[in-house]
Amino acid sequence: MRRRRLGAPDPQDEPPEPRRRPQRRRTTRRRARLARWLFGALLTIVLVLLALPYAVHVLYLEQALPGVSVQGLPVSGQNRTAISAALAARYDDFLQQPITLVYAGQTWRLSPDDLGLRFDVEQLTAMAMEIGRRGGPLSRLSDLWTLWQTGVDVTPRLVVDQRQMQSYIASLAPAVEHPPRDAALSLAGGEVIGTPGMAGNQILVDATGNDILAALQTLTPQQAPLRTRRLEPDINDDALRAAENYAREMLRDSLVLTHDERTWTWEPDKLAEILRVERSDGRLTVQVDDEQLQRAVERLAQLVDSGSVEPRLRFVNGELDIVEPGASGWQLQQADAVQVISETLFLSKPATRTLALPVEQIDPRITTDSLDELGIRELVGEGRSSFSGSAQYRITNIKAGAARMDGVLIAPDEEFSFNTQLGNVDAENGFVEGYAVIGNRTQLEWGGGVCQDSTTVFRAAFWAGLPITERHAHPFYISWYDQFGYGAYGDGAGMDATIYTGVSDLKFVNDTGHWLLMQAEVDEVNQVLMVQLFGTRPDREVIFDGPYINNEVPAPREPIYVDDPSRPAGTIYQSDVARSGRDITIYRVILQDGVEIKRGTFVTRFKAWPNVFVRGVGG
Repeated sequence: MRRRRLGAPDPQDEPPEPRRRPQRRRTTRRRARLARWLFGALLTIVLVLLALPYAVHVLYLEQALPGVSVQGLPVSGQNRTAISAALAARYDDFLQQPITLVYAGQTWRLSPDDLGLRFDVEQLTAMAMEIGRRGGPLSRLSDLWTLWQTGVDVTPRLVVDQRQMQSYIASLAPAVEHPPRDAALSLAGGEVIGTPGMAGNQILVDATGNDILAALQTLTPQQAPLRTRRLEPDINDDALRAAENYAREMLRDSLVLTHDERTWTWEPDKLAEILRVERSDGRLTVQVDDEQLQRAVERLAQLVDSGSVEPRLRFVNGELDIVEPGASGWQLQQADAVQVISETLFLSKPATRTLALPVEQIDPRITTDSLDELGIRELVGEGRSSFSGSAQYRITNIKAGAARMDGVLIAPDEEFSFNTQLGNVDAENGFVEGYAVIGNRTQLEWGGGVCQDSTTVFRAAFWAGLPITERHAHPFYISWYDQFGYGAYGDGAGMDATIYTGVSDLKFVNDTGHWLLMQAEVDEVNQVLMVQLFGTRPDREVIFDGPYINNEVPAPREPIYVDDPSRPAGTIYQSDVARSGRDITIYRVILQDGVEIKRGTFVTRFKAWPNVFVRGVGG
């Protein structure tokens, strides 16, 4: 306060004395300059590094960068065209034939199309050219670093259509695959014939495809195995050998069947016909064929049975008389015979193969006192046939056959067998040797011509309306059966019936409810055979409908020559005349009170047949 009054200046109003700059500021400035320099240098380095890939790109414009290779093939510095050419040359063989499949000496050369293979050389070239040129600066710089350090090897890309490849592999199945074949056994002509089994083969499509895919990775032509697997048969050769041994034992000896003083021998070939081979659970077993055995026994019955045991009758002018007394006979018990034959065949090493047949003695039922009870009072059915122009041997056999049918009684509901009633076709029964249809041709045989009798009996049963249970037509057309063929409807073919003892039979059933009497008459003057059935006519009418002919075939023009060593050399004669073939269908309509109650179909199939000549070739 005093100084201000005296006019002295205030110390606070005086300027401050200058201060010294600290040494630390100078250090800070130096550091700042260094930092700016380092940042600039770093920025320059970064910019240089970022610019480097582009500089390299410019330096190697349109060329692959150093360090680039394709599956080991260096392509550095090469342009796109050169790389494509080099790759095309390298993979040319592969692209022509990438894979060869091999199997058991067979080869299949697969093309890319077979495999559905796509391999683009231009795309592979583009991949090589893109190394170091993809993405941003950092990505490119990374690629350049890798190229500098280790290089980059481009792996080619393959595209395979597996469905197409598998389809091709599967298409090879016809050449490679086959199913397994089971071992088989047949019994032909009494011989035991075994057929060994065989393993099958199946392509393994997936396994083969995997091998192909692995082989394709090499990008060079390769071989690959066609993979398969073995398929074992269900029935192998061990099972076959066991069945063969068993079958040979069953067919080792003949089977001898006896009745009284008569014998019938079934040789191994006959036994083989009644056996069958079955497959089950990996085994082959030999069994008796029940159906075939039953048929064989039925045929045997034709030989064993004595036929009619009833007295022979004659119906004339309404009067019924006994013309030949009855006699006891024999009848084969078929069911029992089937059983004992089957059991004998299955015996293990039987001591004997001789078997006494089970038969039953049949005694006559008809006496003079019972004739009025038979109901035989009128004609029920009649059949006629002409044997005009027949040789004497044929007429003799027709008469012998008719004699076996004449006066025969057929009981109600009984099935009549022509062969059983005919009996043995031999000299004892009045037959002689003659020509008959055997094996589709005519040849010398005992009883040639007896089919005239069976045909006429068939016609009588046909017009009587009786159920025909077995009938066989001749294999080819025979003209003399045309006359009287259609009864009151006229002549024509298709109404014949052939028989062969023990093989083919003619059978019908007496369904009239009364006894039937069969009478046969041979008119040698007019050469006509007539068979009549007398009894009580049922309340029915038989109508003939036909014939209907189709499938006509002309006779072959070329003849057949058969050598016969029993005839002198140089001799020749014609045994068969050419015939055309055709199918003939006939309908039998049965009416009752004017209403159709049943329609039966009878078909005859005649084969076309050439002229047949027999040549003598004997000494």
